[in-house]
Amino acid sequence: MSGPGRAEIRTQAIGDLAAGQVSVRALQSGISRGTEALVFGGKVPESEWARMRCPYQEGDFPFPVKYGYATVGRIEDGPEELRGRTVFTLYPHQNLFNIPAGAVSVTAGKRASR
Repeated sequence: MSGPGRAEIRTQAIGDLAAGQVSVRALQSGISRGTEALVFGGKVPESEWARMRCPYQEGDFPFPVKYGYATVGRIEDGPEELRGRTVFTLYPHQNLFNIPAGAVSVTAGKRASR
């Protein structure tokens, strides 16, 4: 988010996959009607900036900030036993990202075919 009521789509390099990480391609991302609506509207009181910081947030309140915490995606790279698995993770809205393998929760169901 670049300002109150303004969001942007940006291109960003994610870098090489480090040891212990997985590469996740987002399938779905949720936007909360509460917290994220406050962030989007620029209505987070300065007294709450530290408490409302989310995992993997980039930037700082009020703006610019990359915020979000509900992503379902598929692991594209990382340990063989996780590749193709659908996962939930607390990560801001982004199409593709690298994250520590321990920061994802594998959802129920079968591994996707590659």
